[in-house]
Amino acid sequence: MKKKVLSVVLALTMIAACAAGCGSSSSSSSSASKSSSSAASSSSTASTAKKGSTMTKSELVDKTADYSKIKIGSFSTDNKDDGGWTEAQYKGITDAMKACGMDVDTQLVFMEFIPEEAAETTNAVEALVKEGCNVIMGASTGYAPILSDLATQYPDVLFTQAGAPADNLVCYQIRDYQSMYLLGYMCGLMSDSDQLGFSAGMSEASVRRAINAFALGAKYAKSSAKVKVVWANSWYDPTAEAECANSLISSGIKYIGVDASSPAIPQACEKAGAYCTGYHKDVTSYAPGAVLCSFVWNWAPIMESIFTTYAKNGLKPFSDYYFWGSDMDCSQISAFNDTLVPADVQQKVKDLKTKVDSGEIQVYGGELKDNEGKVLVPAGSTMSDDDIITQEFLVDNVDGTWK
Repeated sequence: MKKKVLSVVLALTMIAACAAGCGSSSSSSSSASKSSSSAASSSSTASTAKKGSTMTKSELVDKTADYSKIKIGSFSTDNKDDGGWTEAQYKGITDAMKACGMDVDTQLVFMEFIPEEAAETTNAVEALVKEGCNVIMGASTGYAPILSDLATQYPDVLFTQAGAPADNLVCYQIRDYQSMYLLGYMCGLMSDSDQLGFSAGMSEASVRRAINAFALGAKYAKSSAKVKVVWANSWYDPTAEAECANSLISSGIKYIGVDASSPAIPQACEKAGAYCTGYHKDVTSYAPGAVLCSFVWNWAPIMESIFTTYAKNGLKPFSDYYFWGSDMDCSQISAFNDTLVPADVQQKVKDLKTKVDSGEIQVYGGELKDNEGKVLVPAGSTMSDDDIITQEFLVDNVDGTWK
């Protein structure tokens, strides 16, 4: 395991105690902060997932609430400028704070390169609490089982966590699959071939959600569409990611869905005259001759709701789970690359988005089968949130395995 020097970014002051006590992190952690196998396993024992707050978009921020009493402590496995998951989490926190009128410089302590291990996570939490933080946000889902235990030791602190439901935590997740469905639809419309590709990192639930939604969107555009998936088997490995892209391109595939953080796949596509989607944020700048459109996490609405609820009510009452999507502007796609995506395709994607947002189209509506022939969702039914979260399958038009 490659050792990393702990870099702690503090919005207030440097926490020397934690810097002395934190250890190492995996070299593949750049988007490992997105999810880990430990968090995936905890989701299997979670109760039925709830959508969280019933707030509307106009109610997310309450100007009469006193946000001054909130001090946020957050940490992740990578740095806040990683170009992927951690950057999106950090942006969500700071955007939400600004919307609530909070001072990022004095009300946020953000720590980087905290491994998803008990000792290091405990050290970080202890340091944050000593610093006066009363809202702890685990920005990497592998912290969930550790924070679930620690939360009982700090009953006056609100513990929140990105990822699947877990005891003692206010957990949050985004319906990323809604936007990936749109990107698959776009690629399906643009491809002259029935065969599309997907370059994936690790076989984890959120990655499988992305693959499956992309494939279902492509199928909605073209019933004969197939999606070949290849795995980098790493959260961040530019060399392996480029090899994945090139293997798909060499097989004749020109349109590729992506779940990765590095520029490697877009750049490989641009060099070979192929096209791809982006992930985490708008990555058009990586390869403007290849990136069509990107999936974008927008955590700010969820975090605005969490901060507002805490400011108004304290620790209770609190929804134990947020699972918000495009209707709350959480699951987004970036602006289209106008030089690559025709106007008529853009309009068709926008029209489909309206139907997904309204619920007229359910991405995981039946009949739905996996690629081993098993019926996942019967006709007329919709997959439960619990099954959507865990995604232990690949849908029937995906060429590949997930185990």
